[in-house]
Amino acid sequence: MLQTFPVQDLRRISARLHNEFSALPHRCVERCVSDTWNCVEHLGITVTPHLVERVAREHLEAMVNSVPPSQPETVLSRLSGKSLTGYGAVPKPR
Repeated sequence: MLQTFPVQDLRRISARLHNEFSALPHRCVERCVSDTWNCVEHLGITVTPHLVERVAREHLEAMVNSVPPSQPETVLSRLSGKSLTGYGAVPKPR
């Protein structure tokens, strides 16, 4: 059965994880928490704030650890939806 999630739980989890992963944009952390809650619910597992926080933390850790050391700002800005000149740009015709 589909259950609705309490918004205050999502906000608390997002706030704790954003403090822990301050290098990531707040919106990215919120989206991860929301997606995690929805995925756990979709799998039919009993959703608890503790479970969602643990799984979301693992996902955020993987995101932070996957950033190449030479380009942390570029990748993090891409996660936030901001674009940088030259990154992912369409090449000029020859």
